[in-house]
Amino acid sequence: METRDLTDELVRAGAIRQDCATFDGSPAPPKPCPEQDRQPVEISVASPDRREKILESSAELFARKGVATTTVREIGDAAGVFSGSLYHYFKSKNAIVAELMRGFITDIQLRFDQVEKTANDPEEVLRGLIRETLVVIELHPHPTAIYQNDRAYLRDNDLLQSVDGPSRQVREHWMKAIAEGVDQGIFRKDVAPEIFYRSVRDTLWSTTHWPDRQKYTTDEFADLMITLFLSGFRVA
Repeated sequence: METRDLTDELVRAGAIRQDCATFDGSPAPPKPCPEQDRQPVEISVASPDRREKILESSAELFARKGVATTTVREIGDAAGVFSGSLYHYFKSKNAIVAELMRGFITDIQLRFDQVEKTANDPEEVLRGLIRETLVVIELHPHPTAIYQNDRAYLRDNDLLQSVDGPSRQVREHWMKAIAEGVDQGIFRKDVAPEIFYRSVRDTLWSTTHWPDRQKYTTDEFADLMITLFLSGFRVA
């Protein structure tokens, strides 16, 4: 553990006062206040992955309050670290947002790549993409909310750049499967691929707000969405 991290632990535990803690870059623990100022406490210097904790706490706050109105102090309080210590892990609040978005879109990419590699035909690809989209929404509820609700903030702060390229690649998975399905006579030619793609995509991501969504498991809901969309798109 870094000495500054140990300082945070000791101050939070009450073993030293913040104004008496020092950090001189040496491996030794910080010097405590005079003996009469110390309170006997039991502390543990072991801590979970700080970076991951900061990301988790920030994601929850951003999703609930919005990125713009969430302060660095609030993130520090939620993560259990002093706000000044956050800068050892992330240069700014926006750097945290960027990291969350990268992890979010990367997971989508990996899942979609796997679907395309293992599917036997275009319809199976679409079934897999629908299912994996719903899995991602379930596994990443906070980044999903940030991406949906804070797009203006993300755009204005150049935070969409890291996800725009991968997002286009994600779109290609859909469009490729649709086009191949039409060419093979599996899907209807009279439904424009772009219209079908946007209808499915927008519907799936909007389900986070549907009041009846929680009545279904992810697998049950995926089967329902697959039936609704593919039964009308498949050639009779």
